[in-house]
Amino acid sequence: MSQGTFRYHKLAQLVMLVMLAILAPQQAFAADADSDKQKQKKAKTEQVEKIQVTGIRSSIKEALFIKQNAVSVIDVVVAEDIGKFPDENLAEALQRVPGITITRNGGEGQNVIVRGMGEGYNVTTINGRKLASESSGRDFNYDTIASELVNTLAVYKSPEARLIEGGIGAVIDVQTRKPLDLGGFTLTGSAKGIYESRTSDVHPHASMLVGDIYQDGSLGVLLSAAYSRKTLRNDTYEAAGFYDPAENVTDEATIGVDQNKDGNIGPNELFPSKIPGYIYFSNEQDVRERTGATLAVQYQPNDRFELLVDGLYSRYTTDGAKYQIGLVNYDESWTPGTPVFTDAVFGEDGRVVSVKQSNKPMVELLNLSEPRQTDTWMMGANSKWQLSEQWQLVADVSHSEAQDKNDGDNKFIVARGFVDSIAINYNTGNKIPDVVLAPELNANQNFGAHYSRNTGTGVKDSIDDAKVFAEFAPADSWFSKLEFGLNYVRQEKSQQQYASKNPSMFSRGGYYLTQNKFAFDSSTVFKQGDFELFKIPQSAFRPANFSKFLDGEPGIHPAPWPSFDYDALLAYYRSINADAANLNIVPSLNQAGAFTITEAVSTAYIQLKIEQELAGLPYMLNLGLRGSQTAVSSDGFVQDLASIRLDDKGQPIGNAWRQTTPVSHDGDYSKILPSLNFKLNLRDDLLLRLSAAKVMSRPNLDYLKPWVALDFTNRKNGLPQLTTGQPDVPPELANQADLTLEWYIADSSQLAGGLFIKDIQSFIETSGVAGNDYGSAYYINKPKNSPYGAKVKGAEIAWSQSLEQLLSAPFDGLGFQLNYTWVDSEYDDPKRRHLPFQDMSKNAYNAVIYYEKDALQARLAYNWRGKSLRLAEDWGGPSWIAAYGQLDASVSYDLNKHLTLFAEASNLSNERYWGYVKQPDQVNWLERFGTQVAVGARGNF
Repeated sequence: MSQGTFRYHKLAQLVMLVMLAILAPQQAFAADADSDKQKQKKAKTEQVEKIQVTGIRSSIKEALFIKQNAVSVIDVVVAEDIGKFPDENLAEALQRVPGITITRNGGEGQNVIVRGMGEGYNVTTINGRKLASESSGRDFNYDTIASELVNTLAVYKSPEARLIEGGIGAVIDVQTRKPLDLGGFTLTGSAKGIYESRTSDVHPHASMLVGDIYQDGSLGVLLSAAYSRKTLRNDTYEAAGFYDPAENVTDEATIGVDQNKDGNIGPNELFPSKIPGYIYFSNEQDVRERTGATLAVQYQPNDRFELLVDGLYSRYTTDGAKYQIGLVNYDESWTPGTPVFTDAVFGEDGRVVSVKQSNKPMVELLNLSEPRQTDTWMMGANSKWQLSEQWQLVADVSHSEAQDKNDGDNKFIVARGFVDSIAINYNTGNKIPDVVLAPELNANQNFGAHYSRNTGTGVKDSIDDAKVFAEFAPADSWFSKLEFGLNYVRQEKSQQQYASKNPSMFSRGGYYLTQNKFAFDSSTVFKQGDFELFKIPQSAFRPANFSKFLDGEPGIHPAPWPSFDYDALLAYYRSINADAANLNIVPSLNQAGAFTITEAVSTAYIQLKIEQELAGLPYMLNLGLRGSQTAVSSDGFVQDLASIRLDDKGQPIGNAWRQTTPVSHDGDYSKILPSLNFKLNLRDDLLLRLSAAKVMSRPNLDYLKPWVALDFTNRKNGLPQLTTGQPDVPPELANQADLTLEWYIADSSQLAGGLFIKDIQSFIETSGVAGNDYGSAYYINKPKNSPYGAKVKGAEIAWSQSLEQLLSAPFDGLGFQLNYTWVDSEYDDPKRRHLPFQDMSKNAYNAVIYYEKDALQARLAYNWRGKSLRLAEDWGGPSWIAAYGQLDASVSYDLNKHLTLFAEASNLSNERYWGYVKQPDQVNWLERFGTQVAVGARGNF
């Protein structure tokens, strides 16, 4: 039997066990049904009193109740916090949790970093099930799901054996609502209009929830839905290529200044420059539409059996364009002519800070677009079977899929235009330089064709998750509960790549057409200095569709510029030579970039819960052991390396070897992960927690995919280099520990502090060794565990305080939530020891002030994160994202018990989002994305 067949049989067997439990005959409980009625009614009454959450204080109270009674280190956001704050998606709802910072896409939250650990280090589940993601890696894009669709977000910072493995950072569980928690017929809905300050557009956002209970309270049905559409605009300055004296480079990140006015740059006329090699100004307008829904059916005929069937669907699309102009300030080998600058001004450190370029300098006009059309859905069934007072059996089965549809929809178009002069002044004291184009760009000027690239990566992720577990709670024993179970997860992620074969085919006025033996019409070719280009017709351009560029950012910035009509541009290329355009510009499937990675994870766990006393103080001890076996299958296409024959210069003969052939590789690994969670009640309201565990994160998919790259020019040890994936590369492992002290001052008040450490044993990196592969000698580079790891340590402090009992009316409605996180990291590798983890902010804090009194609720929140590393090796040194803070607010008023009016605002202070290379005066990226204001109504019936 093949390994793949064996995996499917294992899945089928486990699913059969799950379904047997889910579909267990209800007759076994019929005899007890009548006797259970009073218990059931009482339990449901208690449950409703606990679950129903109304008001800000109640939401905080519910979150603290869950946190206090948990055995592990956990932070929780409940529905009230999500639903009544201007959080468009789950990332923005999570950003106020201690230890969590987020990344932003056009101002909107997208990914989360937990305690400095970002992509690939966190696992996302929904109702305890692993959720498929349209991300091309292991990260989950939280912007795909609307915040109104969920009930609770739980962030498990210390693991338990029952929780899915794979997250050195955290496990984040998204809980949707259950129908029987409603307590009866429920209909709620909200509608608002969202105003975006930079586009001046108003767009709709609506959500609803409807549910009811039938059959004398034993059957519940719930449906929720959300829809939003908005246009976001962000104005951006980008730069690349900064001078770094530590690199001792004289031919890059320098500017040629014609000091002797002879029109040429001599060997002594290159100077280090504060002005970067590239400067780009961008206006991006993105239409984002999100549609989502959940459905749940819950059946509980008595207190011994429960069946829950639930599903989630979300579609998130973005369809926008990035309109850009670019200035090239250094000599490129592929660009005719050398930029000649005059009128140079030098700063105190000797760097050029201001120059002027005349004599028809080139300006690039660019259009970029990367649309997303993502679909995410999950269906699952969960059955709980109370076999006796001591035994409970739980079975769960689910299937989820996510897809990002893209078959070449990304566009990257570059044209070259010419102006009389360009003045660049970085000597103003502003964050970015003054740039003056004379004349400003417009759609009536001459532009020459240069580059047209169409790309796209289609991603599909599919997950089957089946589990069976049991709980044993003895009536009288030294332990209070024993839990054990089996889990089988099969995940298949596939990728298809599309790309233009030669985006430069129509560049240089027919040079590449001639080289590739295409006949063409040269009637529109024009010359400008050293450039020879096809003149793009004016019908392929559109006037600028924005105004007030970089409004709020001091300085002189270019006036709005034109954009392309892509269809008209492609038609122009086809008029020159249709075959050349269709074969080289229109995207086609890149078979070498297609792959499918399948992971089948079989897991067994056991955990023991002990509740006793230590020196007269109650404690809870959770001891767990989780063992998993992961089988990896990697399928794709690589070049036919076995057919390579080298000439006497060591270069391959012919191109037959470039044809791709299908390949398949398998690998596997097993890990045992112990965990300990200890909770000691120093007083009824004062808890001490200690947690320790071994954790792991699985390899990035780029390491696992079947790809091969050959380099016959840059040899190592005299050998050509071969770089390839490795499907059985083991995961990254870490030992971690937490120590927290939590004081629950009152129902809605808590003061807590904690310390944590993560000792990562090693990272995965690509390294090489000489060897024979595919019939030849190569220096073979493969991913493997490095000898170096890292330590991540930190502290968290959180204070939630209701002033209800401390102040007299009307100030008794006040309260606040404060938290601060400090995270530090240190690599063992001496080469990286001076740098932190990528995207990790050493300092971050959140401050929320709220007021809740009678019909009025209001909140003001400030979210701040310190600087973080963007790239360890950028052009000119490491690049950083500067510290960023955002002020949000909301206010609502209950007209009556059924209708509430509200207003929300995000990014009230209109903060800039920016970064720099090596030092803050070398800004390589700055973004302004405006303020959003919403006004609406919420109904409850």
